[in-house]
Amino acid sequence: MLGDSVSDGKIASWKLIQWERCDKIRTSVKRGSSMAKKEKANGMAIINEQINKGEFSRMYLLGGTEPYLIYQYRDKLIRAMIDPGDTMNFITFKGDNSKPEDIIEFADTMPFFTERRVVLVEDSNFFKNGCEKLENSLEKLPDTTVLIFVEKNIDNRKKLAKQAAQLGTVAMFDAPDSDMLAVWLNGMFAEDQIAISGATLRYLIDRVGNSMNLLKNEADKLRSYAVEKGSVSKEDIDLLCVNQVEDKIFDMIDAISEKKQKKAMDLYDDLLYLQEAPMKILVLITRNFMQLLKIRFALDTGTSEGQIASTFSIRPYFVKKYITQARSFTKEQLLSCVRLCQEADANIKSGRMRDKLAVEMVILELLLHGGQKKE
Repeated sequence: MLGDSVSDGKIASWKLIQWERCDKIRTSVKRGSSMAKKEKANGMAIINEQINKGEFSRMYLLGGTEPYLIYQYRDKLIRAMIDPGDTMNFITFKGDNSKPEDIIEFADTMPFFTERRVVLVEDSNFFKNGCEKLENSLEKLPDTTVLIFVEKNIDNRKKLAKQAAQLGTVAMFDAPDSDMLAVWLNGMFAEDQIAISGATLRYLIDRVGNSMNLLKNEADKLRSYAVEKGSVSKEDIDLLCVNQVEDKIFDMIDAISEKKQKKAMDLYDDLLYLQEAPMKILVLITRNFMQLLKIRFALDTGTSEGQIASTFSIRPYFVKKYITQARSFTKEQLLSCVRLCQEADANIKSGRMRDKLAVEMVILELLLHGGQKKE
């Protein structure tokens, strides 16, 4: 079954076109035996060229760190090759249901009243663990069958990964940087003739995170809201958009104060999934603990909620959250937490630790030194 983008093809298509116009975005691609040089190429351009010519590889391996692009191109490929509703010639295998013998049986059959059969295999882990049955069968499959693998875990040392590069097209769609996300988002707003400044685009990305799926959803809300007035402001973003990143940082600090290790680590994984860099996550954790330390000092001197909001420029929605969290720690605990974050920052910048591991370790240390619900 294809994603929502297939059922709403026109919307998906123009958004994909907007993204394809961002020429600086590159994906690492190796295509067939004719590309033995392992050159860097634009994966989107290669797949688009194949679609335009109606000439397809026997096999595709799609992966990388940006799910939005992966699934958009998965769907685009399938729509170009076959009617997704043609159950005689199109089938999907997913996760634990990806049995190699079933895949081979379907793939080894000639198409019924059409040019080709298409087999979609997702999250099989064959490219991580290997699969001898598939490895031995790939080259024997009829030319009328196209295999599309969409995989999160790919070990390029495995035979299956090497076969994919030899027999077909391997495309890795990686997460873009904030500048390119801003170009992409600007294209969406321009389509509806809605004005939005570069600073406001950056504010939207900072608030929502770098996940293209989430950014698309929030941009769609803003476009619907701003279609009459013709512009988007920071105030509109505050009104309409969920602050995924800040909310998860708040929840993580709650988990630290309550010593809930699994919840804290799950939230860290969520932030990584949102394409947030570990260093940025550390900066946000540090900033929040420093803010809590200031609020804790203010509370201990009898400062009111209103004065705290004014003094520290905290929006009313967040004041109660900050005060509740500040009361979950003693001043000494908060000082210790800030020091731990600063030490992790120094370890990353000096090269003593990799950023992802350093942030993971500091979260575990914060759980040991964190709050105990003390007043």
